[in-house]
Amino acid sequence: MKRGSLLPAVDLVPPATPRLVCGSPLKDLRQLALTDDEVAQFQTDLKRIGGMQSFERDLTPLLLNDQDEYLYALSVAKATVGTEPTFAGVRAHGGDLGMQLIRAVTVRNAGIAGGGTPVIVWDKAYGVAGWGDVFGSATAPVDLSQQGSSGNSATNELNRVLLAFGGLVNDKVPPLLAEYRFHLGPLDFSTQSVSWQFASDFAYAQLFGVVLIPANTRFYMRGNIQAAGTDGTQLYGLAFGIGDYLQAES
Repeated sequence: MKRGSLLPAVDLVPPATPRLVCGSPLKDLRQLALTDDEVAQFQTDLKRIGGMQSFERDLTPLLLNDQDEYLYALSVAKATVGTEPTFAGVRAHGGDLGMQLIRAVTVRNAGIAGGGTPVIVWDKAYGVAGWGDVFGSATAPVDLSQQGSSGNSATNELNRVLLAFGGLVNDKVPPLLAEYRFHLGPLDFSTQSVSWQFASDFAYAQLFGVVLIPANTRFYMRGNIQAAGTDGTQLYGLAFGIGDYLQAES
């Protein structure tokens, strides 16, 4: 342990965390220690992100309860996103490492190519009830190394972004999603029921763990949809990325 650091140095096996799940074994995930200033920046900005607007303010505890897991994810991002950048939080620009709530544009554009228009909303229409693809699919997974031929920001993600999320949010009440199953890299996780908790105009659910999608990893999520219609399931968590990726408008 380096003096003044809350995290192990590079390549040490991280301590066990009770809710962390990821697409590759923990021992294979390289880390870089965070400085005291970076940890303080993270803690301040995590609270800022959780309270940006009334919709998220109600969800602040869901975000802050997993602070240790997100801090671990940040140490992995520092070692694997960009070229060992400095963490600058929500103000990151250029090659700095920063963070934001996960945007639909990062997740909902599996397979986009050519002159395609990036999807920037979470809503998805389902024609029939039953099991279907929610985020990506077996044949076109969400690929954090995907390169689009048009140069659209939505598809140009190589070495630029890592995802960590511990919950789902849905602004369509009642939600249509009843069960889910994640497929991360070579791993297929068991089917889980969704336990939606309802607020005034949205619902949220805690996942079985904090899912960490390392840079350049592929994943997809299938779900059991209870009726035909439009569902608004979102991944609620953090995207750690370099500044110019987080600032991209599409």
